[in-house]
Amino acid sequence: MMVVFCAVFVMLSSRADARGFTTRYESMRASLTLPAHAHEIQVAPALEQIERRVQAAESDSRVEPLYLAVPVDDDERAAMALKLAKPKKYRALMAALDAELAKSTARPVDPHVDPHEEAEVTTGSGDRVAQAGQEPQGAHGNQNNMVNPVAADDLNKTRKIRVHPDLFRLMSAAAVTTRMQRTHVRVSIDSARLLDKPDARGELLAQLAPFMEADELRKVAGKLRIAQQLDVDADLLPAGPRRAVKSFEIFRGPNCFMTALAFQYPKMVRSQLVNIKTERDHHEVMINNDELWRVLQSSFYEVDPARSPLKFGDMIVFFQLPANLKSPTDADISYRWVKHATTYLFNDFAYSKGSKSPNSPYLVGTLRSEWRAWEKHVASGGGNLGVKVFRKPLKSATSRPPKALDDWLY
Repeated sequence: MMVVFCAVFVMLSSRADARGFTTRYESMRASLTLPAHAHEIQVAPALEQIERRVQAAESDSRVEPLYLAVPVDDDERAAMALKLAKPKKYRALMAALDAELAKSTARPVDPHVDPHEEAEVTTGSGDRVAQAGQEPQGAHGNQNNMVNPVAADDLNKTRKIRVHPDLFRLMSAAAVTTRMQRTHVRVSIDSARLLDKPDARGELLAQLAPFMEADELRKVAGKLRIAQQLDVDADLLPAGPRRAVKSFEIFRGPNCFMTALAFQYPKMVRSQLVNIKTERDHHEVMINNDELWRVLQSSFYEVDPARSPLKFGDMIVFFQLPANLKSPTDADISYRWVKHATTYLFNDFAYSKGSKSPNSPYLVGTLRSEWRAWEKHVASGGGNLGVKVFRKPLKSATSRPPKALDDWLY
């Protein structure tokens, strides 16, 4: 009884003290700085997965079709066809692209697809909006209407066409895969440099404990004890994110909100007490910004990063604040301001999924790059970036949200 009372008191006290927003990246501090090595690698969907996506999109409306941004200019279109075509299929692919381009202006709009959302197969890993794998949204939508820009493409010079199975059979799947690459930050911890730092080792294990099973935690402790290098992807992520990291979906729907919430409580994203509304033509696990905002208030406590440095697993929620906002209280905050969520790991590293599009994989990146990208995008919409940090209760706390739904939207 006393433990429960104390936990509730801490939650309520934290909320009362943390009504403001963090508006400067420099205000975010790490509670634990570890000796780490990081390097960028390129990840792409498997050939079989792209083929499955193209085929499944014909019959399953939850599967996002693959789109291609085709240059209007004949020479540029020929150069694209040359890169994408299978051996001896160049002429056939060029003719097919010409035919699709001719139909593109007359083709009815696909009601299931946000015309700004898909990162087509022409997208490389180049001048993306955020280099750490995040794909920030447009100025006025929420994260579920994410803009997924086509790098280096001018919409006045290209036309979007859907890649149907007959068209895909003319393309080199390897060429398509290469153009769908995204950047993942591979991070490892130098355990040898922690041998003489028992406090740092103990704090790392303590922060991992709410997210790991006992045998997983013992494995990490064993590697620390013998100074064996720890790989973030394989050793530090919880079971669900560990399976998902660097992978791609075929469905539209799994988004940054779902990814952040599932990191905390894997079963919660499927709970009817949280995932109240299933969006048409989307996978059932998609979490809307209103659903996320409600469960954050009911099942998490807010942390002021100026007074409590970030810990492993903290959920960092990005808001687009109205430009004329003064000093809001919790009651003033609209769920519509919620734009993105990421999960803090340690140092400057974070884990997230850029958008609901299957072109966005689950990636480790840097908090700094996400901050800069979202700061730019909310500014383009006439707002300001504000961030709140949420932490799950003690490990013994329940993962079930309250049952009172009378104040809910639906």
